[in-house]
Amino acid sequence: MTPWRTLALVVLLGSMPAGIFACRSARRPARSVVLVTIDTLRRDRLSVYGYGRPTTPRIDALAARGAVFLDAWSQAPNTNPSIASALTSRRAPITTVRGNAEKLDPAVPTIARVARDAGWDTAAFVSTVLLRRDASALDGGFDVYDDEMTDPCWGHDRAQRVAGRTIDRALAWLSARDAADGRPFLLWVHLYDPHGPYTAPEPTPELDATAPSLPAAADESTWRGAQRIPRYLRVPALTTPLEYADAYDREIRYADRHLGRLLAALDLATTYVAVHADHGESLGENAYWFRHGTLLHDSALRIPMVVAGPGIGAGRRSSLHVGNLDLAPTLARLAGMPPLPGAEGRDLSPHLLRGDDAAPAWFVAEARRRELVKDDTGIDVRWKLRHTDDAGIDVTWWPAADERRVRGGTPGDVATAMERMRAWLRGPQDAGPSAITPEMENALRGLGYATPAETVTPSSPSSPPSPRRR
Repeated sequence: MTPWRTLALVVLLGSMPAGIFACRSARRPARSVVLVTIDTLRRDRLSVYGYGRPTTPRIDALAARGAVFLDAWSQAPNTNPSIASALTSRRAPITTVRGNAEKLDPAVPTIARVARDAGWDTAAFVSTVLLRRDASALDGGFDVYDDEMTDPCWGHDRAQRVAGRTIDRALAWLSARDAADGRPFLLWVHLYDPHGPYTAPEPTPELDATAPSLPAAADESTWRGAQRIPRYLRVPALTTPLEYADAYDREIRYADRHLGRLLAALDLATTYVAVHADHGESLGENAYWFRHGTLLHDSALRIPMVVAGPGIGAGRRSSLHVGNLDLAPTLARLAGMPPLPGAEGRDLSPHLLRGDDAAPAWFVAEARRRELVKDDTGIDVRWKLRHTDDAGIDVTWWPAADERRVRGGTPGDVATAMERMRAWLRGPQDAGPSAITPEMENALRGLGYATPAETVTPSSPSSPPSPRRR
């Protein structure tokens, strides 16, 4: 039977558009900004978040100079929707990017457009075919948008660019700038390592003295062999979960090594640097091994986020619940740029600079994929809503009343959560995937993503679909 196409959602209380909580004081002095996005990076594989292996010494050193957010989340478990929201501070129904190979609405401004219009030099260096301008339309506002892919992935030529080459291009741009003219810059660097397949292009002997571990929630009894993980992730030499976890760690160490070259070229006394992930990766939780794109579990949504720069106290560890939506308005404010129009995330600069509290807010994470997905309850998920709050109420909802799971709270909590989901989904009519070339379609398949023909326009948010069985 043809798998039913799905739209799945989860609601978490903590960091959702609640308007811009911007300071009203005079604009700050102009500063440069570097935003680093590391694809498929779990927060708990960084030693600054408690991992025992030395996977990220350069990020750890950056964190020691600034702030670490201990409770950061993504708005999507796949690349394009998450990054579109991070650069615009707008939810997916507004960006119109609800899947890969879908383009940003040109009417939605990015932080790059705001920066360029205000006099900043702007450049982006990306590392996956998914973010090429013809697939994502994320190039708006960048004076330079370097999306030349140079490396194969899973047998497909020029589907990605390894971290070393991307950092080379970014460093060349920094060197070529006329720094003497005093213009600040906005630089976005996207590193695709450690996205699968886990095949680090350089040796990582720094990890040889330590052993990998699986997350505490991983259940090795659910491992059914490499033939049950996504095809693009299978590496013939790897046969056990720990071997895959080790290879994943080595991809992270490789990316961190080359990120260190970029950080060494920056003046951190005058530049704000943010490092985050677009999403995470499941390493055996909920019986999911080495995947992310369909998952709305914590393993795919919880991410690292580190921000350092002038005025941010060294070694800060913030428990504030934040999301990728908060990045652009925060960086714009820190850098002295004009506010980002229509931003739905929060400006966290008062929290970073002075330790001020930020108003709590809620957000929705959204995933879309054609196949049925089973979560830890064993229920075939079409629409899924999870609402949690500081009081410990946890409500999970599916379309059929007999599939509702409430671990706390009242029927009113369920109604509130449902309304928030509908509010999140309201936006322009989703036009669906853009037409792409056969070359792009092949590259998407090689990277393990559904192609436009395998995705669908979401159903109306006002009428969730009736549950269906296999």
